[in-house]
Amino acid sequence: MSDSEQSLKILQKFVDGFSMDVGRMRAALDDEGTSPAHKKSLVGALNYLLDRMDMFPDHYKGIGFADDAMVLRVAAAQVVGEGGGGRGLLGLAKEVSEVNELLGDLEEPVAKLVASLATRTVKGRTPEKILSDKDTRAVFDADLTRMVKAMSPEKIDTSWMGSKAVVDELRKMIRHALKKEGFLK
Repeated sequence: MSDSEQSLKILQKFVDGFSMDVGRMRAALDDEGTSPAHKKSLVGALNYLLDRMDMFPDHYKGIGFADDAMVLRVAAAQVVGEGGGGRGLLGLAKEVSEVNELLGDLEEPVAKLVASLATRTVKGRTPEKILSDKDTRAVFDADLTRMVKAMSPEKIDTSWMGSKAVVDELRKMIRHALKKEGFLK
């Protein structure tokens, strides 16, 4: 199996488990043992999922949620690295090595972007506002539920350019988004 085929296999696994991964993050968010700082990080990652200006457009068949799935894993690894936990987060954090392998030289800038999500505004909502205002939290939760219900995992379509080109395109678009956000020169 070529490197690009292996990368595609990993991405497909991420996309296929995306709904469950969102559930794991939400469970960790609702866990009373999760610290307020870690909750902000988790909300930031979940809020990213609702951002129309993410690194890779969600409408791409199959692969559109790959960047979202990677963000969840990087955020989980950051929280676990800071002493947070929970079985769901630990499982996601363990897969960050696969994300980093996929990202290559983009690993560090993506980690910086994910760390910044704890203060990012999406749809007029910051993680702090989501955590402190029950009405804002209710709308946020409803938006996440709608997004997950609307998303159905599909096979990543490589027919339009081949597996290597699809993986290269994902990296190219992530690189472009990181430059646009100021995380990469």
